[in-house]
Amino acid sequence: MRIAPATVASVRSTGLAAGLLATGLTAQSTPCHDFTAITGAMTALTASITPNASLQVQRDGELLLRSFYGSHDGSTVLPIASSTKWLSGAVIMSLVDDGLLDLDAPVSGYLPAFSGLAGTMTVRQMFSHTAGTVGSHWVLSANNLTLAQAVNVLANVPLRTTPGTDFYYGGVSMHIAGRVAEVVSGQSWANLFRDRIALPLRMTSTDYLGALGSPTNPRIAAGARSTLGDLSKFVAMLQNRGRAGTVQVLSPAAADALLQDQTGGVPITSAPNGVPGLGYAIGAWVERKNATGRSLEVSSQGAFGCTPWLDLERGTTGVFFVRDLIARTDPFSDQVRSACRPALRYRGVTCFGSASPHCAGFVLASTNAIPIAGDPSFLLLAQNAPANGIGAVTIGLDRASPPIPALGVDLHVQPTTAVTALVATDALGVAQHGAPLTFAPAGLELFAQFAFLPAAACPGPAPITTTAGLALTLE
Repeated sequence: MRIAPATVASVRSTGLAAGLLATGLTAQSTPCHDFTAITGAMTALTASITPNASLQVQRDGELLLRSFYGSHDGSTVLPIASSTKWLSGAVIMSLVDDGLLDLDAPVSGYLPAFSGLAGTMTVRQMFSHTAGTVGSHWVLSANNLTLAQAVNVLANVPLRTTPGTDFYYGGVSMHIAGRVAEVVSGQSWANLFRDRIALPLRMTSTDYLGALGSPTNPRIAAGARSTLGDLSKFVAMLQNRGRAGTVQVLSPAAADALLQDQTGGVPITSAPNGVPGLGYAIGAWVERKNATGRSLEVSSQGAFGCTPWLDLERGTTGVFFVRDLIARTDPFSDQVRSACRPALRYRGVTCFGSASPHCAGFVLASTNAIPIAGDPSFLLLAQNAPANGIGAVTIGLDRASPPIPALGVDLHVQPTTAVTALVATDALGVAQHGAPLTFAPAGLELFAQFAFLPAAACPGPAPITTTAGLALTLE
């Protein structure tokens, strides 16, 4: 395995007021994230399933982790199968942005060959598997046809059921929508994707010449090929509400449609095994939702195992990049994504500065949720601290910049505007401190840091171990 250099989310060097202080130790810089479980899952994948794989994880567009295994490197191009659906959905939404396409208009207005019940299908339904079409058809793989010819054949295929009444996974409806895109734009699908998505995002190694489909009849739902880096740019753009650097690739509303459930909650008639069943956006699965039905995590797995995903709670994106059978690789993809949740802090929470260790490594500071003004149940957390131990947490309004050196450790919260409280750890070395945000206004910045006495059986190089600082920006 090779791990490429990656920056760790380190936004600012702020300070902490000390509850407990140390002696004789120069503070050591440390990653703000524990990727042990993530790299362990990738190691298990490459040892038991395929030696060739790669992974990239970002937060707010900043690289946190990039690793290559076996023959993979940054230039590795793989067919991504159904991960294509998310890319194709972005093409569709760019046409919506330009007023060339209405997600809810009957398809008959764009393709007169579709009439009667079939003519009532909409592009929104076509890209959320609710259009009532069959799932597959031989024309999707007909290399001797154009996309227009293939869709003309599909116009004569009876619907399974009334559009908008059930979810039936497949590629037929998206193929039809791809032809709609060609008609309203006057461009080929290949040129549409190139001009509207690939060029603005500098996805220089992505096209629709993968293992499925052909140049004249591109497989809209499964025919793309790409690289780890290109797909990472794509999901980072979605996380940034359609923006990549200074370029607005999609409007925020268009990016949101690629992340939020579009099915209307219709029953599932046919879907791949193991899907979450929480909904389907424009080209992607909704993996988790909050209490109001908004997406928390979205992904777009392909049959060969490729899995780009976006965690909206943590502002993070990732790409699990492999070519094998999804039935073999999906358990490892699930492990990686599950391990990312505790390893990466919630949106609005950043780690900064240095920490000092104890014999079991570094203590990690985090929170139980996004810091939202008015939240009465907000908690500050410390993990991997000395078990059954005693420590303190300091919370303040100002950071110490530069950090305050005190008896060998760096303090990251300015003590003059801070409060300190004692905390205790459990048998697993976890401490939590209630920090209700009931009266805190949105936009307020807070800073925090933990310090602990090492256990007698697990001494560190100094009598105190401290975490790096946390910066909290309330939403």
